[in-house]
Amino acid sequence: MGLPSPGLWLKRLWVLFQVALHVAIGKVLLTLFPRRVKQNILAMGEKTGMTRNPHFSHENWIPTFFSTQYFWFILKVRWQRLEDMTEQGGLAPNCPVVRLSGERCSIWDFMQDGWAFKNNVDIKNHRNLQDRLRAAHLLLDRSPPCPVVVDTMTNQSSSCYAALPERLYVLQEGRVLYKGKPGPWNYHPEEVRAVLENLHS
Repeated sequence: MGLPSPGLWLKRLWVLFQVALHVAIGKVLLTLFPRRVKQNILAMGEKTGMTRNPHFSHENWIPTFFSTQYFWFILKVRWQRLEDMTEQGGLAPNCPVVRLSGERCSIWDFMQDGWAFKNNVDIKNHRNLQDRLRAAHLLLDRSPPCPVVVDTMTNQSSSCYAALPERLYVLQEGRVLYKGKPGPWNYHPEEVRAVLENLHS
């Protein structure tokens, strides 16, 4: 991949400033007005459907907002979005991935059916490919109706598709037919369903 260009470093520096300011202001507001901030966060969660999942209680995620871990995660996500290589209607990056058998292949090798995630799975950060494969087996235990592959440890697919923390795509014949907005706040599974239904009609 090489070193990022000077322009990318300037963009990263600007994003660092924005995220640091966001977290600092959020922390101050959460300290001074905890009830109001929680109400706003819950309203946003309700709007996006996050509060409808009984396995995703707001008591587990609101206290994590504006923490050090939150800062580093948001920074990582925003930096990754600077390297987004996908455009709707454009060529889909053919990144390397790993099947659960350990066989290396590319993302295009399994682009036959659409994705259909139905629930959240709590998975820790992976330190090696074996951790990542074990986590994928947790997903397999839920019998997803789609192929399951994992990104390599270089996270090339995640970077090319700006997929952190989550993003929905519809790919067909090497093209990006649908590129959703980043989740969990801004993605819309109903749009994916509409695209898939149009493909099969």
